[in-house]
Amino acid sequence: MALNYVSMALLSVLLYDAVFLLLLLGIVLLLAGTKRAAFAVMKRNFIGYFSNPTGYVFLCIFVFLTSVAAFWPYEFFNANLATLDQLNYWFPMIMLVFIPAITMSIWAEEKRQGTDELLLTLPASDFDIVIGKYMAAASIFTASLLFSQLSTFTTLAILTEGSLDIGLIFTTYLGYWFVGLAMIAIGMIASFLTGNLTVGFILGALFNAPLAFASLAEAVSPSKQFAEWIQGSGIARPFDDFGRGVISSSSIIYFMLVASVALYVCMILIGRRHWTGGKDGNQMAWHYVARAVAMVVFTVGAVMLFRSHELGRRDMTEGKVSSLADATKNLIRNLDDDRPIVIDAFISNEVPELYAQTRYELINLLKEFRAEAAKRNRTIEVNMYDGIDLFSEDAALAAERFGIEPVTRTFREKGAYTQKQLILGAAFRSGLEKVTVPIFEYGIPVEYELVRSINTVASGVRKRLGIVKSDANLMGGVSMAGMQMQRIDKHPLIDELAKQYEVEEVDLTAPISPDMFDALLAVQPSSLDPQQFDRLVTAIQAGVPTAIFEDPRPVGASYITATGDPKQAGGGFMGMGGGGPQPKGDIRTLWSVLELNVPGSAAAQGMYAPDLAWQQHNPYPALEAANELWLFIDEALASEPGESLSDDNPITAGLNQVLAIFAGGVEAKEGGKLKHTSLLQTGPVSGTLDANSVRQILSGSATLAQEIQGINPRMPIAMAIEDGASDDGAQSGGDGSDEGESEDTENANKGIKVVYVADTDVILPEFLIIRADPKQMELRLQLQNVTFALNAIDWLTGDTSFIDVRNHELNFASLKMIDARKEQANSQVRKRSREFQTDFDETLRVAQEKIDTELQSLREEVEKLQEEREDGEVPQSVLQEKLTAFQIKQENQQRMLAVRRERMERERDQKIRDVRREADQDVTAIQNQVKTLAVALPCFPPLIVGIMVFASRRLRERENISKSRLK
Repeated sequence: MALNYVSMALLSVLLYDAVFLLLLLGIVLLLAGTKRAAFAVMKRNFIGYFSNPTGYVFLCIFVFLTSVAAFWPYEFFNANLATLDQLNYWFPMIMLVFIPAITMSIWAEEKRQGTDELLLTLPASDFDIVIGKYMAAASIFTASLLFSQLSTFTTLAILTEGSLDIGLIFTTYLGYWFVGLAMIAIGMIASFLTGNLTVGFILGALFNAPLAFASLAEAVSPSKQFAEWIQGSGIARPFDDFGRGVISSSSIIYFMLVASVALYVCMILIGRRHWTGGKDGNQMAWHYVARAVAMVVFTVGAVMLFRSHELGRRDMTEGKVSSLADATKNLIRNLDDDRPIVIDAFISNEVPELYAQTRYELINLLKEFRAEAAKRNRTIEVNMYDGIDLFSEDAALAAERFGIEPVTRTFREKGAYTQKQLILGAAFRSGLEKVTVPIFEYGIPVEYELVRSINTVASGVRKRLGIVKSDANLMGGVSMAGMQMQRIDKHPLIDELAKQYEVEEVDLTAPISPDMFDALLAVQPSSLDPQQFDRLVTAIQAGVPTAIFEDPRPVGASYITATGDPKQAGGGFMGMGGGGPQPKGDIRTLWSVLELNVPGSAAAQGMYAPDLAWQQHNPYPALEAANELWLFIDEALASEPGESLSDDNPITAGLNQVLAIFAGGVEAKEGGKLKHTSLLQTGPVSGTLDANSVRQILSGSATLAQEIQGINPRMPIAMAIEDGASDDGAQSGGDGSDEGESEDTENANKGIKVVYVADTDVILPEFLIIRADPKQMELRLQLQNVTFALNAIDWLTGDTSFIDVRNHELNFASLKMIDARKEQANSQVRKRSREFQTDFDETLRVAQEKIDTELQSLREEVEKLQEEREDGEVPQSVLQEKLTAFQIKQENQQRMLAVRRERMERERDQKIRDVRREADQDVTAIQNQVKTLAVALPCFPPLIVGIMVFASRRLRERENISKSRLK
């Protein structure tokens, strides 16, 4: 199957190349029809280059260097992305070797052989000769580039099992082609200046060096503005668009103008024979110098104009990794011109694999922000400090001015966990407003973080979100559940929401007016007392949008009272005091208002215990703690799109996987007036269990198979509920275009608007913390719980533009072959680790049984003596002596067992480390094999063809020579 995908990918890129070559062929045919002399010059030089073995040697060197630059650097496998970033970095240096090798003989060879006079006497203009020579060199470079592209593409297709981004690779090579066109024209100037091939090669490299090394100007220039100007004049900046998969008009215009100026200089050099010997030779020389300078000035002005007024840009990547969401573009369009925004991004030179994609995405999007702002005439200044050292001046600036400091993360490398520091943050400023993102975690959509931060500093106005105070204590506090005082930290979700909203805790000691908050977040409202609960229900009926998370059996927070359990009174001072069950609100009242049916049964003290949903599906077999009560709501289980995670509501539209743990089911009442949309539904093999059955399973007295009463597939566990009359009115602001509407219209249409989730564990802190802990990512979890929760709040507040941005997930092509080998190695590590643990437990059990057996006889003697002592037959001293002997032996045995346990633990841990090291070495060996083959194999085709050409040439040379002379 993978081979088929690779073949299809190769056919696709060949189709791209065929279309491109047809366009070039059309240009050549046009030249042949209108400029016969130019076509003759082109044909002569092209055939002459490839009829010489030397040309194939240079071609072989070019393919070798491009392959080495693309696949040999450590960063290629560390990033685990099917891109050509490493080749993009080294390509200008490779061109400084290869382009002069092509251009050095264009005119210098003609001078050396004396054939230049013959060319100049042809019935052709200087333009015909120059353009013919140029097109010949361009054709040679194009053929060489095709060799490199096919070899590089084949390697990437195999590594990605055919799922690479064809558009990105083709566009990158298109950028290389434009770079070559510009550098060839400049290299031709060197060839027209000298008749020596070596000098032509050196001059060609020197003339092209400023464009190739302009990106390094900041390292040598004391002036930052001058350095930025120099960097913008080099080939790195216009090529950058192509390297990211974007075809932009400004980049094409840059390369075409540079090539045009260089070709005009070539025409001046070849035409100087007409006026150098005349009396006005010096004046003409200055005249043409002035012309050339004027063209340079015109080129600089045109490049600056088109960069600030882009005519068009097109993202050619299949994953749209270099595109902004429509909501982002609308945000930029609506920015205030009087409030310029400054973005300072700081990125360290070493970024681990798990953050490589985030780094790539951050740099891509920041450049697109800059380009989109220029196109919309909006002021967004982007300062990127990329590749900085942890102890550099830029790192000090990030820490002192913006509070962005190196962050320590734990990673596993070469079989061991190591800690490393990285910088990957940004600061946003506009006027007096300032927002800092200390680090872009790999689990958070980068575009969402950027848009949210820009919107905050641009507007300075936030909507209000009320956090209902309940047993969950989201804002932090103290819980007295279980008669013990427990300190509860603020939920990390609150910090996430505080980046976008004005967050405030609500204790419901007084009624809530409809205009007090834009939305409420109530976690386990059934734990509220009756008065508070009634005020919450009243607020919902009054039209206050509310997110409700009600859990029939909370797992992650033991201090939260389950729906069907009585709420115990908290302890008094030092845990003393306490009392009986406390009154709770009747959750069934809320269900009635929301027109919901919740499967369940009556419980003690008038409570109602909802049933729990179960499902047979675990996409992560390595997650051994998961069971059927862990509900992976997964689009992979859907028979049609949007069945598991609804596409009918922006909260879940585009999401793929959410995990709920010990969640309940919830259904809409028939004939109700409210509109219900099922957001999360279980899969085809699922159902519900009553509370008693769940207790039996958890106690171990029964199994799930024994307690299942039947299958009830597609059970909703989360719903969006709103008045039918309002329909999707809140979605009208999805593109951000309705932000200016008056609030009066919105308030007039207010009705019930609720997101009800039958689980609180869906927003466990672990789902946020796991994004900052790469150790957990060995499981490659793709859970979108945080996105689901944030989307729910945004939908309730009517700010759905952020949902569009948050759901705009970029698709990156990864090295699937390497990923598969890593997963295979990790699976083997887990398997062997379990075997080692099993052996350890078994050996320990046998040792303990042996000790017990050895002590059994002595224990029986002690028990017998104790009985005889009670009858007065044995003196106390004899019994005490035997007891002492028993205790000494028992202590000795336990001490020996402890020593043995410690030794066995060391041996077990060492074995696990050895297995991990072997697994990493296996992956490294595969990577080294790929490197070797990717570098060596592409060299063989041009080398073989070169040998064949050399042999054919030698045979032709010997055809008319007598055998006697050959001796």
